[in-house]
Parts: sequence; C-alpha cells; structure tokens
Amino acid sequence: MVLRQPTLDLAILGRLSQGPSYGYEVRKHVNMVVGYLHKVSFGSLYPAFRRLLDRGLICDCGTERPLLVGSRSRRIYHLTHSGEEYLAQQLATTDPSALTDDFSVQFSLLGMTDTRNRLRILHGRREVTAARLTMIDSWSLTGLDRYSKELVRHSREVVADELAWLDSMVAAEESAIQRGE
Repeated sequence: MVLRQPTLDLAILGRLSQGPSYGYEVRKHVNMVVGYLHKVSFGSLYPAFRRLLDRGLICDCGTERPLLVGSRSRRIYHLTHSGEEYLAQQLATTDPSALTDDFSVQFSLLGMTDTRNRLRILHGRREVTAARLTMIDSWSLTGLDRYSKELVRHSREVVADELAWLDSMVAAEESAIQRGE
C-alpha cells in the first residue's frame, strides 16, 4: 500500500517536532509509525524532504560543521517556525483519510493536540471501524471455501479487536477530562 504524500509529510514534520534529525533516523521513525502496511523508502523520503524544504517547513540549517559518518556527511533537518505553525494547523483539522488508511500517523501525533481534538479523532476512527465491522458481518459466506471463510473470520476478529481498543482509548480520554487532566 502506498503512503499518501500529505501523510508522509505529516509524519516527517511530527518527527522533526521532537528535535532535529537526519534522513536515516527520520525514515526509521516514519516506518515505525506507519506500521507494517507501508514501507517508506529513501526514494520517497528524500523527495518529501525536498518538498518540505522548498515550502520552508523544514531546513537543513543550523549546523556549522556537517555530521560525518565514515567519509559521508549527513544533513540534519530541523522544523522551522513555519513548519511548527503548519503542523499545528494540520493537527487541529482532520482530513477524512486520517480516520482510515492514515490513522497510524494521526494517532502517533495525538499527544501534540488538545483533548477535544483527540476525542474527535478517536470517535471518528471508531465510527469508521464500527462501519467496517457491520460490513463484514453483512457478508454472506455461502459458497466460500474454508480458506476464504477463515480469511473473513480473521478480518472480523482484527476489526473487532481494534474497535475494543478504540473504546478503551476513548474511555481513557474521557476519564482524563473528568479528572481535569
């Protein structure tokens, strides 16, 4: 599955909001956040860096001497003030895709947003997941071989587990609100 460009950009900005980093470390972080369905290659990462540099959201400035690893230098990327503002704006609004395929990136950034927005995102993902479960439950298994039936059973189990997990995340957020956190 291909990672959408805006999602990759958001994941990079989210990582750089934690502090300056170089390409290899950003790639490791992004691959961890996007999960097993995606694998970010350097062939997509470095064009994303170029896009973000061109837009002024990141820079490779601030290092008087480049970091040398062996005989190669590494560019250290930093989030700019414009990048911080852009990231905050993106976190305050939720693209519908953030509730579906791009959810893992959005979820990894929830700690950077306010409780109300976190709940909005979690409730939105819960609605999407509940609709998936309803859809799976509506499928007729008549005529399917045992392997296809097993695949449907597995899909239902995965979606039901996610729904239970989302319910616990929503409950934890609502509990934090009640405690005034």
